[in-house]
Amino acid sequence: MTVSIPNILFILLIFQLLFLSFFLFTNNKGKRVSNILLGSFFLSICLNLVDVFLLMTKVYFSNTSFALWGSCLPLLFGPILFLYTQSVLYKDFSFSGKRMKHFLPFIIFFTVTELTYLFQPRNIRENILNNIVDSRLPRAAYLVSLLIFMQFLFYVFASLRLIGTYKKAAGENFSNSRYINVSWLYSTMIFFMLIMFLSTLNGLLALTFWAKYYFLALNLIVFAVLVFINQVLLKALRRPHFFSFSENSDIKDSLPIALGSGSSGPESAEKEKILQQILQYMRDRKPWLEPELTLDQLAAQLSIRPKILSQLINEKLQQNFFDFINRYRIEEAGRLLINPVDKKITILEVLYEVGFNSKSSFNTLFKKYTGLTPSEFKKKNQSG
Repeated sequence: MTVSIPNILFILLIFQLLFLSFFLFTNNKGKRVSNILLGSFFLSICLNLVDVFLLMTKVYFSNTSFALWGSCLPLLFGPILFLYTQSVLYKDFSFSGKRMKHFLPFIIFFTVTELTYLFQPRNIRENILNNIVDSRLPRAAYLVSLLIFMQFLFYVFASLRLIGTYKKAAGENFSNSRYINVSWLYSTMIFFMLIMFLSTLNGLLALTFWAKYYFLALNLIVFAVLVFINQVLLKALRRPHFFSFSENSDIKDSLPIALGSGSSGPESAEKEKILQQILQYMRDRKPWLEPELTLDQLAAQLSIRPKILSQLINEKLQQNFFDFINRYRIEEAGRLLINPVDKKITILEVLYEVGFNSKSSFNTLFKKYTGLTPSEFKKKNQSG
């Protein structure tokens, strides 16, 4: 095996994927089942790359029986990501037997292809390996690669749909942005969807006059994954609970959906009366100062059903619960920045005083609702 930059990239990526998998398997922070699923996802990628690396460096040619065991592993990528998404978003997620059906395509395909390959004579197996290395596969093999990509795409879209439903439901139930922010999950789906697309497209290049660029494109893909895994490692080491952000969420295995205008409830006049009572309570009692305030908690304080409270906020105020609560917090923050009791109060002290516990979410929402950052807002009003 020759030492080259592509080989070094492969080895680095394999090592980092192994390290990240081990970290997740042994990490006790966050939800255990989520850590195991995500670790399994990275490990399946790692093993697939090991198989490709040993083939491309022709290590397998000394004993062809050990080759191609990892060629079916991409069939696991989509199902594991989908189950990981469910485990993160559903508080009561459990890895039950019915969820094993997602792995049936891998089990069947692996069994058939592995047995078929192993029963071939050695010279036939060597010929198969040479054809793979030289990109001289039958067109049916490329069709299989395309079908694997389509399967992965199906699971990614299912996961993204689940994330969208969760965000909508979380916005109706929570005021803390840590339950709303699913950017890590979303960006992971998009990144690996792009990587799978480029890998499939690169495989199809072998059928065209662009075949000479196959290994260059493969190295660029490996480098992109290497950079991404480095970022994930840094986040994982800094915040071990990063991958299970909703471990304390009250959202169950059946996501609540925002109520529409057609939902049953009080008559219009009665709704308006209740709404005014809610707004009066918000002004007088300031429940939004509680950072972890939820829809159920506020409904209990108001002695009304959560369903009615959500319906009124949606219909009458055209907001979800998250925006309803955080607008009060931002308004109070703006007042404190313009006319503070303590002239030496800092922006950090302000955000904690009005019910935030995250500087980044405070800055994001302040800019969203006022069009200015807290520093710009304070400077503008002080100069005025």
